[in-house]
Amino acid sequence: MVDLVPLSPATEAHDDVLFVDPNAPADHLHEAAARRLGALEDLLHMLEDCADEMPLTHLQARMASALAPLAAEARQLYELAQVKRG
Repeated sequence: MVDLVPLSPATEAHDDVLFVDPNAPADHLHEAAARRLGALEDLLHMLEDCADEMPLTHLQARMASALAPLAAEARQLYELAQVKRG
C-alpha cells in the first residue's frame, strides 16, 4: 500500500486533498516540481506581457492566488527529492 502524505496543508483549505508518495523516485518528484515551476514561470510571463495593456488589479489578485500554491508545492517536492537523495 502506498503511504501518502499531504502535499500543501499550509496552502490548501483541507489537508485531505493533495497528497504525494514520499517513496516516489526522486526523478518523478523533480519532474513534478519542474512542471509546477514551469507553470509558475508562464504565469509570471503573462503578468509581464500584459502590464502595459490592461489594468492589473483583478488580474494580479487572480495570479497571486494561482502562484502561491504552485510555488509551495514545487518547494515541497524539491525538498522531498533532496531528502531522498541523501
